[in-house]
Amino acid sequence: MERTGMRDVTESCRISINKEGTWFYQGQEIVNPLVLEYFCNALEKDEHGRYRIVLEQEMCYLEVEDTPFVVASLRGEPETGLSVLLNTGSLYDLDPGTLCIGDHNVMYCTLPHGMKVRFSRAAYYILALMMEEDDQGDIILKTGDRVYRISPGGTGEG
Repeated sequence: MERTGMRDVTESCRISINKEGTWFYQGQEIVNPLVLEYFCNALEKDEHGRYRIVLEQEMCYLEVEDTPFVVASLRGEPETGLSVLLNTGSLYDLDPGTLCIGDHNVMYCTLPHGMKVRFSRAAYYILALMMEEDDQGDIILKTGDRVYRISPGGTGEG
């Protein structure tokens, strides 16, 4: 969404997020959970797909190495439904139809509000234990009475 009358403070704020989902302010890790939550809630994508934090009349564009949020773990069981636990502590229902494999075999899914998130190695291993190979050699995930084919081809870019 286009915002007018906003002051761009990117040069002075210098916030970045590495591929593991760790947030940094001017090179220092943001460790205060309240600050991190505040920034996460103010995060949005602009009309060009760039991530920015918007607070009142100021905006700060972020350097994001891959995705701003990372799946840290999974909750639930394939038979009853799975949820993804993000590095921020937020929990979302997993739509297995959004799972895809990106470059370097990195797993991604899309959250209900449309943001693509990267799986941490630990979360990927948990999910991998639930997946299997079908007769055609495709990787599948069975949840409830449905079967989802996990497709390669994601770029990892939201």
